[in-house]
Amino acid sequence: MTKAQLPHFEQPRVITPEDNLYWYHSMQFPDGTSVKGSWTIHDFDQYIGGFDLAGKTLLDVGTASGYLAFHAEKAGAVVTGLDASSTHEFRHFPFAQSLSYQDIVESRRQWEVQNLNPIKNSWWYAWHKFNSKAKCVYAPMAQLYEWEAQSFDVVQAGAIVEHLSDPVYAIGAWARLAREAVLIPFTDVLPLAEMQMRPITQLDTGAFWVWWHLSRGLYEKLFDNLGFDVHFTTAHADHHDDEKVETEHATRPSIIAIRRGSASERTFDTSKLVDPVRVTPVAPPAPEPEAPKPRKSGLLSGLLRR
Repeated sequence: MTKAQLPHFEQPRVITPEDNLYWYHSMQFPDGTSVKGSWTIHDFDQYIGGFDLAGKTLLDVGTASGYLAFHAEKAGAVVTGLDASSTHEFRHFPFAQSLSYQDIVESRRQWEVQNLNPIKNSWWYAWHKFNSKAKCVYAPMAQLYEWEAQSFDVVQAGAIVEHLSDPVYAIGAWARLAREAVLIPFTDVLPLAEMQMRPITQLDTGAFWVWWHLSRGLYEKLFDNLGFDVHFTTAHADHHDDEKVETEHATRPSIIAIRRGSASERTFDTSKLVDPVRVTPVAPPAPEPEAPKPRKSGLLSGLLRR
C-alpha cells in the first residue's frame, strides 16, 4: 500500500489592512475591532448543530476568511484550514455569455486577483488578530484522498457543497478523513427521500458559481455507505452582500454525520436538533391500465382459441 501523503502546511503570512482583503464572514476581533463580511453568523454553536469540538482535531474545508476555523479553535478544537491552491481547481457552470466559458485563462486570472488571493489575505489577517495557532493548507480537493484516512476527528465544510461540480466525490473525501464526524453547516437540502441531485438555478440565469442541491435521501445513502448516521438541524445567518439591499436573514439546514462506533456516536446529543428537512411524501404509483379484453369474434378470438 502506498504511503499516505502528508499535508503541506503554509508558512504564516504577514498581512496589513492596506492589502487586498475580502471578508466572506463578519468577525469581531479580541482587540475590539471588527469587519463586515458578506455573511454574519450570530451563533456558531447553533450553526454547527451544537456539536462539541473541545479537544477535537478539525479540518475546516473551504476555510475562506476563517470565521468557522477560528471559532472552532475558540471552542477548543485544534484546527487546520483548507482552501484551493489556485483557481485552476475551480469549476464553473458553462454559460455561453460567462467569461469562464469564453476565456478560461482570463477568468482564472480575475478570480485569482479579485477573489482567491484577497480571501486568503483575510484569513491570515484574522489569524494574527485572533493570535491563532491554526494551520493552513492550500490543496486540491482530490488530494484529500491521498492523506491518511481518519486523520482528523472532525471535518467541517460550511456552505461549500453548492460550489462544487462533483460534491459526491468531495463528501467521500471528507468522510474518509473524519474519525468521528462530518459537519456540513448551512447547506440547502432537497426535501426528498429519493436519491437526487438538481441544478440550483434554472440554468438560464448565468449564475456560474453554483452547481447542485442534493436530496436528503442522497445524503443519507452516501453517508450510510461510508459508515455514518446523518442528522439535520436548522442554521441561521444574515446576508448583506449589496449595501443597497437590506440585510436578509437566511435559514438553511446543517448536516451532522456521525461515524458509527465513534466516541461522538455515544456523546452527541440530538435532542435539541430542529430538523428542517421534511421529506415530501412519495405519491403511490398510478395503477397499470387494464389490458384490453380480446374481442369475442374476429381473427384475434380465433387465434386465442387455438
